[in-house]
Amino acid sequence: MVQAENAAHQDSRFGADAPAPTALRDREPDSSTPDNFPRLLAFLLLISFAGVLECLRLSALRDADFWWHLRVGDWILANRSWPTSGLFSQASGNIWRDFQWGFDVIAALTFRALGFRALPALLIALRAAFAVVSFLLAGGWRGFWGACGLSVIGQFLVLPLGPGPAFVSLIFFGVELLLLLEIRDSGNFRWLLALPVLFFFWANVDANFIYGVALLLLFVGATWMEHRKAAGNPLGIERAPAKVSLRMALATFAGCFFAIFLNPYGWHPLFSFLPGRFSLVNDYLPGFKALGFRQPQDYLLMLVAMGAFFALGLRRSRDLFQIAALVAVSALAFYSRQESGFLVLVSVAVIGRSLMAADRGAPSHALSDWSPKRLGSLFGAAVLLLVVFWARVPRDRQPLLAKIGESFPVRAADFLSRQRQPEPLFNSYAWGGFLMWYLPEYPVAIDARPGLYSDDERRAYFRAMNADIPYRDCPSMNQARTLLLEKGNVLAEAFRGVVGFQLIYEDDISLVYGRAGDK
Repeated sequence: MVQAENAAHQDSRFGADAPAPTALRDREPDSSTPDNFPRLLAFLLLISFAGVLECLRLSALRDADFWWHLRVGDWILANRSWPTSGLFSQASGNIWRDFQWGFDVIAALTFRALGFRALPALLIALRAAFAVVSFLLAGGWRGFWGACGLSVIGQFLVLPLGPGPAFVSLIFFGVELLLLLEIRDSGNFRWLLALPVLFFFWANVDANFIYGVALLLLFVGATWMEHRKAAGNPLGIERAPAKVSLRMALATFAGCFFAIFLNPYGWHPLFSFLPGRFSLVNDYLPGFKALGFRQPQDYLLMLVAMGAFFALGLRRSRDLFQIAALVAVSALAFYSRQESGFLVLVSVAVIGRSLMAADRGAPSHALSDWSPKRLGSLFGAAVLLLVVFWARVPRDRQPLLAKIGESFPVRAADFLSRQRQPEPLFNSYAWGGFLMWYLPEYPVAIDARPGLYSDDERRAYFRAMNADIPYRDCPSMNQARTLLLEKGNVLAEAFRGVVGFQLIYEDDISLVYGRAGDK
């Protein structure tokens, strides 16, 4: 009877999420479980499948943003400096800071080494890295088959992402989340030392490191709440005992906060982030819109998020960090489609740990579960990707350029290069980055670089292109002597009958208009 009461007291003390110090530890799986061939083969395929798919489809060549990263990266390498104005644009007098300069340099160096094959190569590497991170978040080798299934779902949900800083940020966010969960599972705070290094690189690659700072704040807040005494808890909520030192958590946050200022632009990324996320112009950009539930991924994402909340409820979880993180990324993802990857990672982590707790009775320590065979399987996936890449991705420039020409105005740009037309040039928003790189002799009217153009300039462009206002009310369009537009666009087709303009070039995807009387 006394033993039963002690056991009940122990269960209450440690909560539903925390393993009891003896019974659950006895059931903890051995990380040295023999790795049979099916498991190793499944892991190899898990890591390599999305990359092999890219070798066959070459979807990276359709990414619209990569080109301006490439152009700016070439400029940074050539000038050994960082941009402070609107280079390559008709808005060259505008102040512009390139918070993604680190990725720009990587893009430029990779392109110098591989040419057009740099685009699929970078996307393959990013997809493989995401596969590894999502697998580890879902439980890793100790919950192998469940982790594989969750990783496959996660990879499917982020499949539309191209080779850009947003994908890099997603991977960094996953690494941060993995480190924080490992610390909370094991109480081993040595992993905290890696976080300032992570934030240093992150702050020089993408402004989305702000999301990482927010996640770290949730971690520190949960740690502080868990350190409060029950008597001082105004809500009366029983919590699992804290394994992380509050002092160490605060010191780590201070170190990370210092690291994010080690970039060429200092504090500017912090103060530019929120205005860019809540601009009214974002209503015209598909990535900033809420989920429309017109494609299977939207429904699957909702099911995954619901599964994560259900898993927490089924366990009666008192893990404040997991609860707060899941609520925060859910609000973020359903507000803006382009942030849905963060919800994928947190949901995968929550569900994976719930499966581990139900099946094994102990948390996963995924970062330490690597045997030589498992590392060999990871190396095998890298070799497989390399072999398929060299075999399937053309080495010649022309086939890849023809593939690019299916989405971008390659032939129209060649025409403008051969037969020089009067400036200024007006161009489509989606093509601005490509024209910056492929047609550098014409400064672009608009492109997708964040923070370069004012909200008024971008709003006027989108309203004119949607025929909501006359084209004369868009200054860059009204002043243009040459217009390069997407075929099929409402305004582009309407210009066929506009007095004062003449069609001087047309192909399958583009139209070029010139002012009547110009030569």
